[in-house]
Amino acid sequence: MPTVSFNFPDIHQGSPYLYVLPGGPPAAGARLLVDINGNPIGAGQPFFMGSSEAPCTFHVESKIEMIEIDQETAPVDAIMTAENASIEMTLKESDLLKVNIALAHSQYSAGTDTGLPAGNQNYQEITFGGLVCIPKYTVALVSPRRCTNNQKNFVACLYSAVATDPYAVSITRTKETMYKLKFTALSVPSRTVGDRVGQWYRQV
Repeated sequence: MPTVSFNFPDIHQGSPYLYVLPGGPPAAGARLLVDINGNPIGAGQPFFMGSSEAPCTFHVESKIEMIEIDQETAPVDAIMTAENASIEMTLKESDLLKVNIALAHSQYSAGTDTGLPAGNQNYQEITFGGLVCIPKYTVALVSPRRCTNNQKNFVACLYSAVATDPYAVSITRTKETMYKLKFTALSVPSRTVGDRVGQWYRQV
């Protein structure tokens, strides 16, 4: 039997916390910083997207094309021709300010309507319809590492992302209303090659 060592705390299992960062991405060569409690710092006031259902998926992928020549039976080289990254989760809170972020083409407003019954005149509203500019967000996913007193984390950051999933909800007496959110990353060409889409690190 091989002589090997295991580090079981490296087996990750932890809750996901999703944030929108109004201050934008970290500077080139820097990480998105988090405080001792895992809250993002140095990126404006983070907006927490709330409670979620089931797993959150952080997806990073490159498209690799094989280079073949007639003189060899196997590929002789490979080249990357495309890449994509995304963060996807199912959210449970129906605050329309959060829904507005998840629905790329909606417009948010809030106020008071005196036509509504007294004591129930405050409202949130999203409207939609028409060709609008799609907002871009810097988003962060933080997941505390177990066996570290929640003081060390996995941190993912997409530098510029757009919401790409439809808003589709089921409304019923027997189950919470939930909706899916997917942030799909865009490239930021002003950043260095190799650091234009996002980052993923863990505290050790």
